[in-house]
Amino acid sequence: MSDTSTKKSLAPRLYALLLAAYPREFRREYGREMTLVFADRCREERGPRSRIWREAIFDLMRTAPKERLESFLEGDGLMRVFRTVALAVAAYAFTLLVIARWFSHNHQRMPAFVGNLLDALIFTGLVFNFVYLVLTLPRWLEGLRAVRVTLAATTVIVGALLVVMAASVGPEARPSFSVYVAQVLALLIWFTVYVWWVLWRKRQAAATA
Repeated sequence: MSDTSTKKSLAPRLYALLLAAYPREFRREYGREMTLVFADRCREERGPRSRIWREAIFDLMRTAPKERLESFLEGDGLMRVFRTVALAVAAYAFTLLVIARWFSHNHQRMPAFVGNLLDALIFTGLVFNFVYLVLTLPRWLEGLRAVRVTLAATTVIVGALLVVMAASVGPEARPSFSVYVAQVLALLIWFTVYVWWVLWRKRQAAATA
């Protein structure tokens, strides 16, 4: 394959990547057609394709923000965000005011590992939920991919905090092995809960479609 042919086949792929600036619904409806039109223009162009790229990028900069805003405002986009934020605030308030308070009062009576696991579930759950909301509310990621990225990010955050904690205290106050095991189990539990929830929502959407 010649260099010219390689460049011609690469240009539509690069353009298709740029279409990620548009909302998912817009890409699903118009993305393939836009890429085919761009590929046709590249094939028909005899000289340098800088003019085609300049026009394509200018059009993207002009229309993509508008489509993003319309996608956010149309339907119940705003209500979806408000409901999600309200639910998250309620969940955080319940966790901090009820569950955390109950845990602090009964922690000493529990077996050590049970206490560590409940502590890990509360703390990891707060971080996991926050990261998931950050990823999904702006619709940067959705579905199982958002859950997987949330797991990775939460693992890094919790791991970093444990390392800082272990390095800032004396050997006698460092987290025990059971604390690390409890954190791992808590991560797996929250990951499993979110995977189940995403799959359940997908089945509900398919059933009502």
